[in-house]
Order: sequence, then structure tokens, then C-alpha cells
Amino acid sequence: MALKLGRRTLLRGLGGVAIGLPALEIMLDRNGVAFAQGGAPIPKRYLVCFGGQSLGGDGDPLHNDYVPNTVGRNYDLKSALAPLAGIKDEVTVVSGLSIPTANGGTVPAAGRRDDFHVSSLSPLLSGVRSPANTAAAGPTSDQLVAAAIAGPTAFKSLVYRIQVDWYLGVSAPYGRDILSYKADSAGKTVPVPPVVSPKAAFDALFGNFTAPDNSAEKARQDFLLRSRKSVLDLVRGNVERLAASPKLGAPDKQRLTRHFDEIRDLERQIAAVPPAMTGLCNKPMNPGVDPALGGAQGVNAAGDNTYGTNLGYSGEEERARVFCDLIHMALACDLSRVVSLMFTMFQSHMNMFALTGHHCDLHEIGHNGDPVSRGTLGVSKGIAWHMKHFAYLLAKLRDTPEGAGRMIDNCAALFLHEGGHGLDTATAKANSSHSTENMACLIAGRAGGLNPGKHVVATGKHPGNVIISAMNAVGVPGNLGEVSGNLPALFTV
Repeated sequence: MALKLGRRTLLRGLGGVAIGLPALEIMLDRNGVAFAQGGAPIPKRYLVCFGGQSLGGDGDPLHNDYVPNTVGRNYDLKSALAPLAGIKDEVTVVSGLSIPTANGGTVPAAGRRDDFHVSSLSPLLSGVRSPANTAAAGPTSDQLVAAAIAGPTAFKSLVYRIQVDWYLGVSAPYGRDILSYKADSAGKTVPVPPVVSPKAAFDALFGNFTAPDNSAEKARQDFLLRSRKSVLDLVRGNVERLAASPKLGAPDKQRLTRHFDEIRDLERQIAAVPPAMTGLCNKPMNPGVDPALGGAQGVNAAGDNTYGTNLGYSGEEERARVFCDLIHMALACDLSRVVSLMFTMFQSHMNMFALTGHHCDLHEIGHNGDPVSRGTLGVSKGIAWHMKHFAYLLAKLRDTPEGAGRMIDNCAALFLHEGGHGLDTATAKANSSHSTENMACLIAGRAGGLNPGKHVVATGKHPGNVIISAMNAVGVPGNLGEVSGNLPALFTV
């Protein structure tokens, strides 16, 4: 008789604690803290941020209001990047980028199929041509960097998302809600689900920070630590017995192997010692309960998916600020050295009314969904919301002293966008938001000789070349998927 395991099968540990199989990924909400740095060399940090919007609107002859007119230093800030005014000297704008398309034929190396939203993810994030589904066909840069520079930190990488939900009731994201992918122990590319709750992120990062003289709290946490270790020991035994069953098929054994890796990761986090709280590393304010969740929007009788102003929004403005604060302090405390932060999903259906006044979601801005604000300038207003929070995070890194310099001097930070503006090869429409022509992105920080504060035109280059530059800057050599080479113009000459 074949062994049957339901999706809700549980392994039970001490005191009734239950851990589900095969979803032990839940265990990797990165509980724990890191060792005290104690005079070790200043680490490099790597951040990847993303916004699910192209740079221009349908039918607009102006490709974007994002790329500066001035090349080199002292570049001008157009409306999309206006919030960078106070941090411009730490940010380089890279324009002229593109992701090649099949254009009715074979998908090229590091390219995409002609259907836009479901195919741009893989080449943009992993540098590998888009597969038959929406998932990345290779590991993303954050996970490659984490494998190289995480060191003894408790959190090899932090994976967060600000947009809480897909928000469209008539469909599912099909991978458009994922920014980070890794290779498992069997070499298969698997998603790394993001944490979307600021409160959960806070508890995981700073849950066992205690004041030096709080003996009662220390005793409570010592008890919890022993309990968690006991649960893991028991669960490990249960998993090992399950894995040894001759009735278990090869695919299930591969999944259990991944679970073993995750249990070891969790053990490392639980065993980690909280860092010493200093002038730079301090427990931030508890953000409290997360903002209320908003409802999903369906498609109305007219067939469009524009939003009522009371749907599709869950306080993402407040969530963005908290996540930026937590990321800054996690890096300052050396809890992690690698972060991916998805502001909005690919083809984002987040309601923008509370953020920009648009009467539609972020995606529909590019399709002229709000008659009050059409074209590129409307799109740029949506991008500017992302830039406001990106600038806030960069300013915190700039204003944090570290060694003889500042934290941003040891960082490489990227902001990527879903598309550019130009030909949509699926429909042959020109000046479309469904295009990976005329793309641009941002790179900030000064790690590894990065020389920010300019506009670099990289005509014909792939966004992956900018990502490789950031990877190389934090000490990770090599390339990204099918994309080769960095951009020398981003570094000190």
C-alpha cells in the first residue's frame, strides 16, 4: 500500500507544537538574531528593490519622465525621480537598457517571450531567458550574493514585500508576487516567499533583544530557546524516520532534503547570540499591529479592472516606512547583509488612490486607466511614490556612521523596474507600457569602488549588466545567468 501524506500532515513536537509538511518554508520566517560583530571587518551589504510598473504610458510619444536629459554628473531630476533630490549624489541613473524579445521567434539568451507580464520576470531577476511559466529559470542575484557574503549572520537574506496582496479577485499572481529565487540542494530553482507583515519581520529580527539588566526577560527567553531547540530535535527525528521510508518517492525525498536544509538554517538562527546594542545597533520601536487588510477588486460588468477607492489597499504607505526602518537597523546590527524588497508586484494591482490620487491601480495607470491623469506623467507619479521610500532608506544608510565613513559606503543598492516603453512585440503596438525597450534602473552606494551620482547611458546593455556591477561591487565575481559583464562606467576610473 502506497504511503499517503496529505498537504496538512503535521509533525508534532514538544508541548503540542506542530510543524506542517511539506510547508516547512513557513519555519523560515527568519526567526533569530545574529552574533555580535565585535571588531570584525566592516561587511558589504547588497539590496535589491523593485517596482512593478513600466516607465511610460500607452500611446505616449514621450518614453518616460524618468531618464535625465543631462549625461554624467549634475544630472537633472524629472518628475519620476524628483524624490531623490536629497540623496542624488549617492545614486546613479542607468538608461538605454533593454531585454531582448522573441519577436515571434525563439526566445533569445537572457530574453523574454512576447507576452509581457508573464515573461519579463526571469530575464530581469535571474538573467535567464523566460521559461514556459512565470517562475525564474535561475537563482536571483540576492540569493547568489547571500551564499557568498552572508557569513555568520543569522539571516542569510531578508526577503520582504510591501504590497500585501494580489488584489485582483478574478485571477492569481502566478509568481508575479515573488522577487527572490534560490537553487535548492537538488539544484532546482525554487521561490523564496517574502514576509509581508512588518510586525512579523520586527518580531523575527528583534524578538530576543533585551536590556542588559532585565533578568526576568532573559530567563523567559532562555526558556523559549530551550523549548525551541527541543522541538527541533524532536521534529528532526520525525523527519529522518519519514525520509527513511522505502515507500516515499524520489520527488518527496527531494522536498524533505530541502526541509532538512531549512531546519539547519532555523537551528543556526535560534542559536545565534543577539548583537550588542550600541549607538548604531538598537532595538527599533515596535511597529505594533499591521495596518488592516484591504479587499480584492473584481472585474465589473463593463469588463475593466479599475478600482473603487476603498479596495486594493492595506496601508502600504505605513508598511513601506516600517520595512525601510527595519532593513536599516538589521544591516546596522549585522543581522543580515542581503535584502530584497519588492515594493509592488509585477503587473501591480495595488490601488494608488491613497498614494497618488489615481482612481485606479498601479498597472492601469500605464494603460490610461484614470482619465484624469493619462500618459507618462501619470506613470511617473506612481514611480515617484516608490522613489520617496527608496530615498528615505538610502538617506538612513548615508547618515549612519560606520568605521571611518558611512554605512552607504559599504553598500550596493539597486532599484529595478518591470519594463520600459516602446514596441510591444505581442501586439505590434508602438509606445506601449508592455515593452522592455528604453529601460532604466538605479544603482546606489559606494561598495567596491562604485562611483555614484551620475547618469550613465548604457545603450544596448541588459539590466543584468547593472545587477552584475552591484554583485561585483560587494565581492561576488562572475555573471548573472546568461548575462555577462559589468559596466565599468559605474566604477571609479
